[in-house]
This record gives sequence, C-alpha cells and structure tokens, in this order.
Amino acid sequence: MKHLKFAAVAVLAMSLSGCSLIYPHWGATTFPTDSQTATYSASPSESASASASSTPSPTTKPVQAATLQILQANVDGTAGVIDVVAQVTNTAENGGQCTLSVTSGSVTKTQVVRAESNVDTTQCFPMEISFAGMPKGAATYKVSYSSAGFVGATAAQAVTIP
Repeated sequence: MKHLKFAAVAVLAMSLSGCSLIYPHWGATTFPTDSQTATYSASPSESASASASSTPSPTTKPVQAATLQILQANVDGTAGVIDVVAQVTNTAENGGQCTLSVTSGSVTKTQVVRAESNVDTTQCFPMEISFAGMPKGAATYKVSYSSAGFVGATAAQAVTIP
C-alpha cells in the first residue's frame, strides 16, 4: 500500500511538472521580447568600450510595394460626392495612410485617411470627396497607400462628374 501511495504521488508530481516543460515561463507577467538593451557606464572603462563595440547597429527595413485594390467606388450626384473603399492586399498592418485623389480638369482634391489591419489585408477607412467646385465631365481618381514598410498606388480610374 505504501508503494501504491508513493507511485501515485510520483505520477502526480511528474504530471504537474510537465506543465513547466510545455510552458517554461509559467507565472511570468510579461511576454518575452527580442529587443536588446545596452548598458553604458558614465566613466570610461574597458568593459564599457567592449560593450559599446559589440552592440549591433540598427538596420532599416526596406520599403516594399503595396498592392491596392478598390473594393467600391460610387459617384453620388445628389450628395455631390465620390466615395471609395480600398484595401492593401499584400500586408495586414496598422499605422498606414490611404489617400484618395480626384482630378477634374486642373482641379485636384485629396483626402487622407487611416488604415488598419483586417485579418490578412490592410483596410483603408472609407474615403469621400465633394466634387463641388470641380469641372463637370470626365475626371480620374486614384488611391495611394504609405506606411513605414509599404508604398503603392492604384492606376488612375475614369469617372464622370455630373
């Protein structure tokens, strides 16, 4: 009977300790990060100069081409606006900006909106520009996107201003 109790306690202890093998930071209050911090001494010493030379220099991430897709574009003659919904299809990130530009004759109007991550794309907030003061007839519009890592624009699309 003693051996049975000992075996049960041993099995219980091993099964509970297995959790630390699955998740080694059990009870940690912050998530691990990849950032490195360097400590520098105010007085010159051999260790301060050695740590300064071993710190890697920061590298910049190259900017990639953003692939934009216009999901919806409407000209509302009653309200006097053109509204556009667009997304960036090759990244899902926050912090970028979308710009709608409408050109009719020699007049160009723009609107800049935020963009945010949406599952596997970056969604531009809805954009709307009033065409009051713009010449009626043939016009063009395009959407551009810029962020720290991506830049791109659609081709100009034809539209008629009533």
